[in-house]
Amino acid sequence: MKVCKALILLSLFMVAFYNCAPPPDEDTKEETGEDTTTAELPWTGETDKFTINTKEGVHLNDPEEDAGTAYITFPSSSVPNTRWEFGVRLTFNPSANNYARFYLTSSSNVLSGELTGYFIQIGGAKDNVALYRQNGAELKLLASGRELMKGNSSPKLYVKVECDNNGYWTFWTRLLSEEEYTKEKQIKDSSIQNSVCCGIYCVYTKTRCDGFTFHHIQLSNDVETTTEPGETPDHPEEPETPEKPVLPDYPEEVKNLLLLNEIMYDNATYGAEYIELYNPSNSTVSVPSLKLLRYIDNGSGTTQTTTTAILKHPDKNQRLDFPPHGYICLTKSAATLINKHKADKNNIIQISTFPRINNDGGYLAITTNEEKPRIIDKCIYSDKMHNEGVRNQGVSLEKKSPELKSALKSNWSSSKNATGGTPGRKNEQE
Repeated sequence: MKVCKALILLSLFMVAFYNCAPPPDEDTKEETGEDTTTAELPWTGETDKFTINTKEGVHLNDPEEDAGTAYITFPSSSVPNTRWEFGVRLTFNPSANNYARFYLTSSSNVLSGELTGYFIQIGGAKDNVALYRQNGAELKLLASGRELMKGNSSPKLYVKVECDNNGYWTFWTRLLSEEEYTKEKQIKDSSIQNSVCCGIYCVYTKTRCDGFTFHHIQLSNDVETTTEPGETPDHPEEPETPEKPVLPDYPEEVKNLLLLNEIMYDNATYGAEYIELYNPSNSTVSVPSLKLLRYIDNGSGTTQTTTTAILKHPDKNQRLDFPPHGYICLTKSAATLINKHKADKNNIIQISTFPRINNDGGYLAITTNEEKPRIIDKCIYSDKMHNEGVRNQGVSLEKKSPELKSALKSNWSSSKNATGGTPGRKNEQE
């Protein structure tokens, strides 16, 4: 009992401590001065992925420079009678693969797992700010704001959220260029009454691993309760299911957008078949999905398609992303490749519909997944293309030079790696 009382007193003390600094001036159009309050919060979690100081606040700076997620938290037990305020700066226009959440409440210090709580999402399927409730792995959109970041390649904004004693949530937003806050929505939801922390959660691709900054974070417990139990919110809005992200179309020119670079078509007993694609450009290639075709020459000068498979990201709301000059491997079993070939899990995409590639050779092609598919790249594969004396089973065919045309048979040879292949990384060729 004494321990519980001590924890409650500690939580109240910390909330009071957070309120020492004044909120940012609403009439200020430029960010000036140090952000001491944010820097001094007792942050825990994946702190190695963030830079925290009085100059910037909390800045995502993933040292791995790779796609992924990152989170940090600080203790807070406040839910009703609480105001949350914070500023956000992004160096890009948010998308379904690059967005952030500020957890107002959470039942867990691990924001990447299942929890119960409320959060504000910045970006995602829409260029707006929205209030969500999370129960385990289920997300429920409670209220959606205006698309204030639409067309903005480096949005800077402030967000203010209040929950009064009757369970009414209200949130406001203000772009740095705006004079005053705009009231977005008000909604009643009192299903979650407990919390252990607040926090920041970022989802990002490789090129956005340092593009998020949160600053001027404050909590206070002086919310005026003007609503009555059962009262209709000022702007009633039925909770809705979040819209699926609109995946981008393919580029106008897709030929050689991606290049086949390695093929494991006759896997070892404890191996798995795969294809590896190489991005020869200086920028990330993102596509909604791909088609993988296998076809054979029927001997009359024409070809016959024997295999067609749609290759999509396991998370149907995400694209297939190929980093500049990067190698991405597509397979049915990522775990098998990681164990057998010591592959980097970040360069492997597991696709449940990945087809079996027959061992008797033929042609492979990757195309767009459109009504009228366009060929991106194609190649031939067969046992005859392996190096002399090499046992074909369990050894992949690899390109000697990834930039050269895939149709050039002389550019392919047996993998020299001891594991039989190099999925997701540079080929080991002389």
